[in-house]
Amino acid sequence: MKYPQLTVFNYKIAYYAIRIFGLYWLIAQYLQFTLLTGRPKEIYEPVFWLEKIMFSELPSTEVFVGLLIACGICLIVSLLKQSYLINILIFLLIAVINLPVSANFGIRHNNHLVILGFFLSIFLLPKNLNEKDYKLVQYFNLGLLTTYSLAGLGKFLGTFKNVIKGADKLLWINRDAAKLNSYDNYLMADMAIPSWMKQIYAYENFWVVLTIFGITLQFLCFLGAFNRKLLTFFMIFIAIFHLYNLKFVLADSTNTIFFVIAAFFPYHIFNRSGKALEG
Repeated sequence: MKYPQLTVFNYKIAYYAIRIFGLYWLIAQYLQFTLLTGRPKEIYEPVFWLEKIMFSELPSTEVFVGLLIACGICLIVSLLKQSYLINILIFLLIAVINLPVSANFGIRHNNHLVILGFFLSIFLLPKNLNEKDYKLVQYFNLGLLTTYSLAGLGKFLGTFKNVIKGADKLLWINRDAAKLNSYDNYLMADMAIPSWMKQIYAYENFWVVLTIFGITLQFLCFLGAFNRKLLTFFMIFIAIFHLYNLKFVLADSTNTIFFVIAAFFPYHIFNRSGKALEG
């Protein structure tokens, strides 16, 4: 298959894979919610303005489960019938469900890629896509990948600004930047720093090169929207990036890893016949 046909083919499968992931995501949110309900009510602190309006306090289990069930039904329906209206409902429900789980204690980045993915796919129904519509799929991929590119760009610009100003701040180009970033997160979590981590971070010059290389790749993620091989490469990079953050920074983005794989996986490798999919 040529690139345009390949791009549409993969999205037509990714559309359903994302919605199957959505069912898993709902279960993950329920488990996270049960952890929150076991904590003192005073700990719940909504900061995001929309959450203050909708969930000034942690919702009851009945309300939250009701939202999960409603969203689950919409996801199942969307697997059986492609609909703009159902997609809009899915996006709204997922955004609302995320508020009390991830948006308390300030605006956090948890699940933002998941929400964005369901938003960008609202009007991108597989049944309406032909080979000539591959650019629409590129926009979908670009919208997701740009979030990483902007993060990488922000690190570059922030470092450049502080170098120019001569600011007395820890920079990503410093030899111990990655190490101190990890140590700080472990200390904030009141966890002992593992001995294996100390040994790995002993190679300071290596970590300077690795950090700059990683930020560069993060910035270049947007290129994956325009090349199938690069898209697969950046899918793997993003998964490794989040796995590193999970172990070294204690930032659990497991759901994001699963979503990225569902959205960007090269499904065409299983299509030996080379035939296109119908809607």
